[in-house]
Amino acid sequence: MSQSTWDFGINRELEMVEARLLEMVDSEEKILTEASMHVIGAGGKRLRPTIAILSYRSLGGEDMDKIIDIATGFELIHSATLVHDDINDGGSTRRGRETVYRRYGLHNAIVTGDFLFVKAFSLGGIYGKDVVRTIADACARLAEGEMVQSRYRHTQEIDLDKYVQIMERKTAEPLKAGAMLGAYQAGGTVEETRCLGAYGLNLGVAFQIVDDVLDFVGEESKTGKPVGSDLREGHLTLPSLLAIKESDEARNAVTAIIEQDNPSDESVRQCIDIVNSSGGIEKAKAMAEFYGMEALQHLGCLSNTQYSEALRDIVSKILERDS
Repeated sequence: MSQSTWDFGINRELEMVEARLLEMVDSEEKILTEASMHVIGAGGKRLRPTIAILSYRSLGGEDMDKIIDIATGFELIHSATLVHDDINDGGSTRRGRETVYRRYGLHNAIVTGDFLFVKAFSLGGIYGKDVVRTIADACARLAEGEMVQSRYRHTQEIDLDKYVQIMERKTAEPLKAGAMLGAYQAGGTVEETRCLGAYGLNLGVAFQIVDDVLDFVGEESKTGKPVGSDLREGHLTLPSLLAIKESDEARNAVTAIIEQDNPSDESVRQCIDIVNSSGGIEKAKAMAEFYGMEALQHLGCLSNTQYSEALRDIVSKILERDS
């Protein structure tokens, strides 16, 4: 399977996660295994297991059996949400591949997403009710975030506070939960667990903002999806949200796109140019940096080790990424 090129000194642990992923999606129903591997095998940054493992290691955790299953569970949950998100948004490509529902059909995609969720919870359940409750709470926040985002699709009624709330629930809460469970499994104190959770939450918001910026300025060959996908799907994200506050031209251009079901490629390109010229991109990048700095502030509770340094390094990698 394709893996991230980021190296934080836990390659052996991530290889264990990859092996566990293969085990977990092995099914008697061939289509379930194939569809699951289609999304998992596309790789990605493996950010969620990375955060869980580094949080565990940064507090002295050594028994890898205590964290690999949990790290794998969060990657399975992430994969499940990608499958369901693509169904909701009508997405055709993901990480440069045809989406699961386009390749295997709507019914098979829904069942595959459910299959991945169940497999994730089966891993978490090994470690007791506190672990299951933390994972379940993160998944509930995911579902809530999806519902709120859907409510504002094809409208310009969303404001900045609501945008951040959606990003926290859909992207940041699972990272927060993974960091907290890494600390918990390592025997971290209440304060250490809280600080790592806050780190994960702020890192997740920064990650999502950069993702939204790349939807305007990224290269499809690197991001794996067409530029302007959020606009085409009717979503008002941070760059466009900030742009429409700056000028009527930007408001008119963005509104015209997000209210349509199938905007033309030319109109999307023109809208992207207007958002760029309005300063929306630069202001969004500044907000990502703010959340990145907030994440770093919460690592003061950790001793200085290669693993705590890696958690700090992730922040800069996320802010600088182009895919």
